[in-house]
Amino acid sequence: MKKLIGLLLAMALLAALAMPAMAEDQGKDMYVYTQNGKDLLVRSSMSTTEDNVVGSLPFGTKVITYGSPQPGWTVIDYGNGSFSAYVMSRFLVKSKPTGGKPSGSKSSSGTDSKNFDTTSATTVEQINTLLASAKVVEPYSVTVRPVRASGWVYMRWIPSRHGKQIATYGANQQLTVIAELKDWYQVQDPATGRVGFVYKSYIQ
Repeated sequence: MKKLIGLLLAMALLAALAMPAMAEDQGKDMYVYTQNGKDLLVRSSMSTTEDNVVGSLPFGTKVITYGSPQPGWTVIDYGNGSFSAYVMSRFLVKSKPTGGKPSGSKSSSGTDSKNFDTTSATTVEQINTLLASAKVVEPYSVTVRPVRASGWVYMRWIPSRHGKQIATYGANQQLTVIAELKDWYQVQDPATGRVGFVYKSYIQ
């Protein structure tokens, strides 16, 4: 009995010692720093697969971190507090980067509009090129399919992951496709009449 009590007391002491360390890791500000100056991908899970990317953060962006549940990964506050997501820890630094992006990075203005990533277009030229490729279709109904059943999908005002979020939709909600682009659908919400763009991977 004495051994059991001693073990419980030891466990309680270890827990008490661990609590301050955990508290220090909550709400900690850090900054995005990629060696090539490119955006940092934000993911819904601790994996580097293509289907779990939920957005990206520009070089130098301040983020609020909530610890590292697994070596190499950090939980961050994403979507203005709407949910938590994951980024690779090695691309976060404690101090805000100064002196601009690394010299090896390329400005987005120098990107060939014919070869840019259509999921994260940023310049006016890129957006216009993407919109010009849109194919108007006979409206048809589709179902929202988030990466996780409990997750949600954003409708954005332009076809880019950098675009402003204008609505969110949960699993199995219905939208109406009115135009098709390479990686995006232009959709209308039949309930509100709102029109925007949704990434194709999150629609079925």
